[in-house]
Amino acid sequence: MNNFRGKKVHIEISHNQEGGFSLLVSDDDVGCRVAGAKVGGCKTLERFTVDAQELIDAIMEHAHV
Repeated sequence: MNNFRGKKVHIEISHNQEGGFSLLVSDDDVGCRVAGAKVGGCKTLERFTVDAQELIDAIMEHAHV
């Protein structure tokens, strides 16, 4: 997984089309909705950028993998 070192990803929390919230993860080219309903045309509530490897390490730690 060293190919992620130095790369950044964007984390976005948005309203979704069902009235709830959705979580999205993307880089500068492509993204993926991780949780929640479709967000097309919905308002972004928060967006921040994190180091990709730090995110992967935190997920692995909490997943106990």
